[in-house]
Amino acid sequence: MKKILFISTALLATLTACEDYNDQFNIGSQISDVKKGVAIKLEASDYAAVANNATNKEVALSKDPENGTYVAALEAIGKNRYFASKTEAEWFLPAFITEKYPQADAGSRFSVSYNMYREPSTYLSDFKNLKEYTLVNADYRNVWGETATATYLSPSTLKKLPEVLAAKIDKPAEGDMVAVNYAYSEFEPSAGGGSVIPMVYQQVTSFDGEAGNYVIAAKADDGNYYPFGKLDKESNNYGYMNPAPITVGENGVIANADGAEQVVTLGKTEKGFTLLNGWSKYIYMSGTYNRFNVSETVPTEGAEWVLNSNGDGTFALKNVEKDKTVKLTYINDKYSYGCYPESSYAYFSDPMTTETGKFSIKDVTLPEGSTYVWKIDSYGYYKGSAYVGGKNLASESYVVSSEIDLSEATAPVLSFNLALNFLSGNKATDFFQVKVASDYTGDVAAATWTDVAYDASGIGSSWDFTDQRIDLSAFKGKKIVVAFVYKSTDACAPTVELKSTLVQEKDAKYWDVCLFKEVAENEVEAALLRMSRASGAYANSSALYVYTDGAWVEYSKEDVNVLVADPKFYAELGTEYVSKPSVIFPVYLTQKFPYAAKGDQVAVVYKNAADADPIVEEYTFNGTWAVSTNYSTRTTIFEKAADGSYTAQAGVYLDEALTGGSDGGFTVQDVALTGVSYVWKSDASYGWKASAFMNNTNYETESWLLTPAIDLSEAMAPQLSFEEAHRYLNGNPISEYMMVKVSTDYVDNVETATWETLEVDETQWSDGQSWDFYKVGPYSLSSYVGQVVRLAFIYKSSSSAAPTWEIKNVLVNEAE
Repeated sequence: MKKILFISTALLATLTACEDYNDQFNIGSQISDVKKGVAIKLEASDYAAVANNATNKEVALSKDPENGTYVAALEAIGKNRYFASKTEAEWFLPAFITEKYPQADAGSRFSVSYNMYREPSTYLSDFKNLKEYTLVNADYRNVWGETATATYLSPSTLKKLPEVLAAKIDKPAEGDMVAVNYAYSEFEPSAGGGSVIPMVYQQVTSFDGEAGNYVIAAKADDGNYYPFGKLDKESNNYGYMNPAPITVGENGVIANADGAEQVVTLGKTEKGFTLLNGWSKYIYMSGTYNRFNVSETVPTEGAEWVLNSNGDGTFALKNVEKDKTVKLTYINDKYSYGCYPESSYAYFSDPMTTETGKFSIKDVTLPEGSTYVWKIDSYGYYKGSAYVGGKNLASESYVVSSEIDLSEATAPVLSFNLALNFLSGNKATDFFQVKVASDYTGDVAAATWTDVAYDASGIGSSWDFTDQRIDLSAFKGKKIVVAFVYKSTDACAPTVELKSTLVQEKDAKYWDVCLFKEVAENEVEAALLRMSRASGAYANSSALYVYTDGAWVEYSKEDVNVLVADPKFYAELGTEYVSKPSVIFPVYLTQKFPYAAKGDQVAVVYKNAADADPIVEEYTFNGTWAVSTNYSTRTTIFEKAADGSYTAQAGVYLDEALTGGSDGGFTVQDVALTGVSYVWKSDASYGWKASAFMNNTNYETESWLLTPAIDLSEAMAPQLSFEEAHRYLNGNPISEYMMVKVSTDYVDNVETATWETLEVDETQWSDGQSWDFYKVGPYSLSSYVGQVVRLAFIYKSSSSAAPTWEIKNVLVNEAE
């Protein structure tokens, strides 16, 4: 699409006034000044020049002479250093170009890059009513009540923050937001949190989803912990892990000398986390293997992991894409880590901490006035009780597993954790039973059940979990279900708790991992000392809450990252506010988001004055973090016509001649080299040149030439064209030796990215008989609009052909 833009009627009148002069000396000058491909990037002073241009002032006035709307808009361009619309740019840039290049003749082309206004992110309006509140000792007393005396929140009491805000903030309005500061500790008061030894890596029994540094280790039957994260050698790119044990001291603490060597950094992703080991390599899985791969860059395949609590202090570390779980095993007389599908290490496995669909509840008799017997408790286990309204009530209810296939089993064993309380001296097996059926179809009454014995000794009067282990050898070769059956009477209605059900071979040795969270030396002790001060609690954490639909809820919005500057952050700065955010936050965000991609944005909530309410400021990552601008960069091509007007042409996203000594920012990745040390090289005369012919021999190779990132986020109808020349295919098809591909997820490794082949018309390519360059394309890239892409020119060779291929004048632009 072309738009014809005229300088101004006044300027044309001036040109007409000189007509006699031109006629008199109209002698057909042989001298022309046609500018080709001149690139202009507007600097700060150029916007002022645009705004002060006399011709532009006439244009602006002529468009709205009564109200002067466009006169004001033109003045704003000089002040703001951006155009409010593409229309403004196309109105006012021609006069600027004419002033800059007055002698340019018809046919001259100028590529002008300039700033264009864009609306701020819509979600930022959520923060318009933002306040701050810091919990005081009275708040902690209200949270804990009679259960404990603690001036901090723990994992079990974080959920009470909305209650605190409801009591403290009077008459909140819809959309009000509060940054809440509070003291926090991982340790529950009842667990003796007051005497925690202040070490560097502290074992945790719950995972709050926080990214950061951890030691990940599994405890084997020999009593030792074996750390996860490193292959046998730093130079290895794949394999199983065969670690030596690590020392874990009292209270589940790993000293710095041991832990620092085994740290794994968890980085937040869309579905989970990346794992970066102490050798700065990302751990991932490729293909169908149960081993691990490592890479210095974030792979696009098999690099996301999740951690799920098993309810017994261990965690299932699972690869999201491969659906495999990390397990420590004992193989060939040594302890080794692999990552396995569930069928490899268990016939059935469920932590029973959340609803997974592996168990179903079948009620036979419900307690009078109640709608359930079994439920999943907030602490993470199945809990059965018929004690309702202060009364023991009669009931019967089954928790039935999904089908367990023991067709290939030899010595299967069922294990689970059981706690039973309030048995009041009665016989445990009268109130809790474990049954097995091989003919269950959904109706517990119609199935044939076999009771299997569990260890009922020492249970019935405490919340202590016992490890249960039941031989299922009688059912090998069958497909079964396991049922946990709760029964009660009006005389006795005990409470039963279940978790961590597993069916596997008797001699199978697989262990899940434990987590050891990194804390600064003496951090725990210092925090607890401050918490105990009579003057008030020490806040070390923050959260963001919003008032909506009559309740306080933690602020969360899809695709929006928010970082709240918490008290620990200010303590590190040694101040109560941030006076130089543009200096501080780029560094801080780099630490918090080490795997940020171009265009990622984070809303930072912080205080810029000691007694002020917090403010929000958005930062965008473009190689480095910086405050988000209210403009983006656009490029428009202007071409001068014979009548002095300019045609505004479509945008250009990549335009590299690749000659004259410039490599265009292109990069090379060799996938396979045989007999040669390189394939591609940049040639000043011929552009990028590829060949695998050396010493009169055709060598087998594969090498990729990659363009810089091409931003099509605001494109409409982008297209690719380039010039190429090639020879020495020896009659082989072009498509097997030279091809062009496109990727939207390339990150430093062509083999882990997703690529689509661009179907090029080979009849446009050079004939292969000469070194004459042919223009290839244009080919549409419209399917990639709105994305950032990489193009790859892929060269392959074989023993039968090692052609020479030359590429130059690569252009990605808008179709006119």
